[in-house]
Amino acid sequence: MFRFEGVFPAPMARPVPPPSEPLVSLLMVARDAAAHIDAALISARRQTLREIEIVVVDDGSVDATPAIIRSHAAADPRVIAVPGHGKGLAAVRNLSIAAAAAPHAAVVDSDDILHPRHAERLLDLARRTGADIAAANMIAFGSGMEPALFAPDPPWRRERMIDHAEFVESGRLDRPGVQLGYCKPLFRLDALRRHGLGYDPRLRIGEDWDLVERALAAGLTYAYRPEPTYYYRRHAGSTSYRWTPADLHALIAAERERLDSGEGSQQLAAARRARLASLADVLAHTEAVAHLKARAPFSALVPLLRRPRAIGLIGASLREGLVRRAGALRHQRAAPEAGKEAAHVLLCGEPAAGSPIALAAALIAASGCKLRRLSASELAEPVAVARAGQGAALVLIADESLADAAAHAIGDGAHFVAETGTRHPLADHLIDTHSCGGLLGMLPVGGRLDAGRAWRERAERPSGLAA
Repeated sequence: MFRFEGVFPAPMARPVPPPSEPLVSLLMVARDAAAHIDAALISARRQTLREIEIVVVDDGSVDATPAIIRSHAAADPRVIAVPGHGKGLAAVRNLSIAAAAAPHAAVVDSDDILHPRHAERLLDLARRTGADIAAANMIAFGSGMEPALFAPDPPWRRERMIDHAEFVESGRLDRPGVQLGYCKPLFRLDALRRHGLGYDPRLRIGEDWDLVERALAAGLTYAYRPEPTYYYRRHAGSTSYRWTPADLHALIAAERERLDSGEGSQQLAAARRARLASLADVLAHTEAVAHLKARAPFSALVPLLRRPRAIGLIGASLREGLVRRAGALRHQRAAPEAGKEAAHVLLCGEPAAGSPIALAAALIAASGCKLRRLSASELAEPVAVARAGQGAALVLIADESLADAAAHAIGDGAHFVAETGTRHPLADHLIDTHSCGGLLGMLPVGGRLDAGRAWRERAERPSGLAA
């Protein structure tokens, strides 16, 4: 039995033996990702599928990223640190594939978060359908925005196979809709290797989309799961939404090569032409915006006259920017101090009277900290749980059967707490009636959540767990 003694421990204190034969390799690459990689690695280590390895390639970081990776590797032998070679994101992703020992590999960005059942459910999907590629719906979240389901429309609410033409059609950048290239895939590695497939080292962004498209062209199959188990973070440092002319020229060159090959049906060729046109429109838009920022409006007219449809993208960018600023303002006004999230504790489910979780909730409420409650029915909606979890310092799980639902309460600093005896890997801390008061010492000073707190605690605090 684990019990609290002295200073409350940091998450993931319990050792996990390395699998003799991993079933899934989680592949992560990082460069100067110290702000978010700790949360990403914690979520990877919390997987219910224990037969995993976590291959992390650090590609020349100059911040605390290498130290954070070493800390996780020292605590968990499933974390395998691999030095990068500085040849770019796609080339480093190929390095991670080469290092993978499992038959399947799932891509994880170093600033994103995984649900504890992400690897388990993607592997199950691939096995049941026989698919070579599997992906799940996502929840997008980030500072200044409310979490939202990535693919909310009816066609995406059921499990199904995605064919080649549909995947290419989703790659258009000039219209709203689900762009499947953002989904992080699980690959059957022998299928990739059999066809000599890997990431295109010319690409800095869009590399996942490009590899999946070439895999589908080679005859591989793709299965989609509607339940979200991947949390996609949008922030100022994200590369996915920061197009540069060089990025777009590389994507256009790759798309032209595929179109010029003449392979595939007429429907596929039409989809490729439409995607190529959208890339050209986005390139014109990017060039025009650069001229406008440089206060050269007449120069901005040149790319817009070349691609008139890019004018609509300018308007869409302005609208999106206004919506984003309005959301950020609402977010700041909701917090007593601008730019910081009000900390709170989230209680998932209704704890039994007198239970450790009930006592902990009562103590926290009496301390003056805000306590939010989610009923079992409210926990059935992942996006609502994700929204309630933003800014949470602690997440109390009233019943182990609710742990999967509570896992949607994503947040960098949140510690998940359950009763002694809980075996779900989401539970960072196990408490009994004698130790529940120790949770008060984990609440942020002044009622604010510091997103870097979890990493500093892991680096500075001694373990307080005892058998």
